[in-house]
Amino acid sequence: MPLVGTSSSGQFSCATESQHTLKDLRTKRKGQPVFVLGHLLNRKGQEATFEVFNDRIALVKFSDGGIVGYDPLELLLPTDIDDKGIAYFEIRPCQACEILFSLTREESQMDQEPTQCPDCRT
Repeated sequence: MPLVGTSSSGQFSCATESQHTLKDLRTKRKGQPVFVLGHLLNRKGQEATFEVFNDRIALVKFSDGGIVGYDPLELLLPTDIDDKGIAYFEIRPCQACEILFSLTREESQMDQEPTQCPDCRT
C-alpha cells in the first residue's frame, strides 16, 4: 500500500479556519481521528481513524475493526483533542447548503457559532 502523504510522527490535527476535512491536511497521520460523512449509510455519522491512502482513497478504520475507503472530503477533522487523545467533534449543518461541517475550537467557544460552512461564508 502506498504511504504517500502520510506520517507516523507529529500531532493529530483539529479543524482550523483553512482545514476542516482530511483532504485539507497536507500530511495525514495514521490514527488521525475523523468523522465520516461518507457514502455508506451504516457508517455515516461515525467516528473512525485514518489508516493510509490507497489509490487516492483514504482508508479509515472503525472501532469494530472494519476498514472502508472514502474520499478525504468526506472525512471531517475533530474540533478538539484532549490531553488523553480523545477527539471531540462539534458538527453542524450549514444553513445555506445543508452540508455538515466541523467547528474549530475557537468557533465552538464563541457566544454565537457560525451557521454557514466555510465555503458559504466566503
